[in-house]
Amino acid sequence: MSIDIATSAEGLRTITLNEPERRNPIGHDRRLALRAALGDAATDEAVRAVVLTGAGGHFSAGGDIRDQGERSIGAHRERFAVISDMVTRMARFPKPLVAAIEGWAAGGGFALALACPMVVASREARFVAAFTKIALMPDMGLLSTLPARIGPAKTRRLLLNNRVVEAPEALELGIADELAEPGGAARLAGDLALQEADAAPLPRQFILDWFARDLNDALDYEATLQPALLNSADAAEGRAAFAEKRRPQFRGC
Repeated sequence: MSIDIATSAEGLRTITLNEPERRNPIGHDRRLALRAALGDAATDEAVRAVVLTGAGGHFSAGGDIRDQGERSIGAHRERFAVISDMVTRMARFPKPLVAAIEGWAAGGGFALALACPMVVASREARFVAAFTKIALMPDMGLLSTLPARIGPAKTRRLLLNNRVVEAPEALELGIADELAEPGGAARLAGDLALQEADAAPLPRQFILDWFARDLNDALDYEATLQPALLNSADAAEGRAAFAEKRRPQFRGC
């Protein structure tokens, strides 16, 4: 299974990205599965809160390079409709939703973590945007969720220079809300999620809606432009360079 789902007696549902040998990449099939899992958790009255985490000591290495080949613009945009729905569900989730980060949250994994209203990271966690390394722009809402946490100037630098952010700095910047000891991120995330679940749900929902008010603009923007980038010669070169573990030679086309 690419996603594991477990629910505790206290009503905490844990959704685990489970392809540890590849550091839990997020391809289209996994996004569909995650969207379905979130929909089920949102409507299941036995579920009070949700933790999203990754198996094998990492959250997610990001988008699945094997799943990023050239397609028609229409096919790409259908895929981005799934992304938009998934990310919107996460940012406006009706129950506490917390990302628990061990190891790497890179590229789409970084974006997936920040789509959650709360982020708990291990002290050994690392965050990096990495999109431009394969000639793509950030997607999965990162153009909205990252500046909402750390401001536009710091966001611009991290997106353009692909600098790795270690967990202590992530906490200082606001990328992470809490730090846990290595191996303890999911446990702390679950405790915090259940604590938040005791609060009145309607004010919480309205607060989340306010802070997600600019998210749709970012999702529409990336859905318009990212398909063309995915089909570009530079993106093909980026994928090849990634697979061959070499530096890409981009030409701006």
